Amino acid sequence: MFKIAIVSAAGGVGRSTLTASLATLLAQRGISVLALDFDPENLLSTLLGSDEVSLGGLLPDFLTRKAFGMSALVNSNEVACLPFGRSNEASLVTFEQHLRTEPEWLKKCIAQIDYPPGAFLLMDTPRLPSIYARQAMVAADLVLAVLAPDVRSLALLPAVEVALSRCAPGHQPIYVMNGLDSTRALQSDLLAQLRSSLQLRLSPHPIHRDEAIPRAVANQANLQSLSPDSLVAHDLNGLLSWLLAGPASSHDGRTYI
Repeated sequence: MFKIAIVSAAGGVGRSTLTASLATLLAQRGISVLALDFDPENLLSTLLGSDEVSLGGLLPDFLTRKAFGMSALVNSNEVACLPFGRSNEASLVTFEQHLRTEPEWLKKCIAQIDYPPGAFLLMDTPRLPSIYARQAMVAADLVLAVLAPDVRSLALLPAVEVALSRCAPGHQPIYVMNGLDSTRALQSDLLAQLRSSLQLRLSPHPIHRDEAIPRAVANQANLQSLSPDSLVAHDLNGLLSWLLAGPASSHDGRTYI
């Protein structure tokens, strides 16, 4: 199983939406995928089409000593999702204390999952600094760091690098810009600056701002089915193809495209 942690140092950059979109595209290409919601906000299953926020999930299973992954849901697009589950302050305190005591807890739990060869795991996380993001980065084969097209994301780049150096020394994140409006000169200039500084660590496929995404979320619909010819659908397919041809190309010795 090839494990991708989706992180950012800034909030509101679209981590959860990107996780759900990539998981759906993987499933549409016939690749087994599990989307793991490792964020107490517990929204990923809703973005994947659930009618309501999931009550069961990873946290309730931990508290009741159920096996990891038992509460995974499968949607109509064949995407498996393990929600975080309903939480309260007391349960979060207990869980987070355990995560601090066992920094490789998530990694060990994932190792117990019986998935077919060639499967992918996408882990959605809260923004850095976060104990959840740190656990996901420890468990990941690849860290995908999401950037917004603004100076805030640029200023917070070092925070991503520092967090990863502490969790997985020697690994470098792959960056993707999300929500780009190429008609705005400042955003285009910022993208050029990031390309110059990050070079091959920045995906050549930025995700453009497109009303197709909030429309799909509002209708609890698959973006590819609702707006298959939209710019953002093209961008997401390009990003996934690039990941499969590059960072994930050696996964189980398989060729995906």
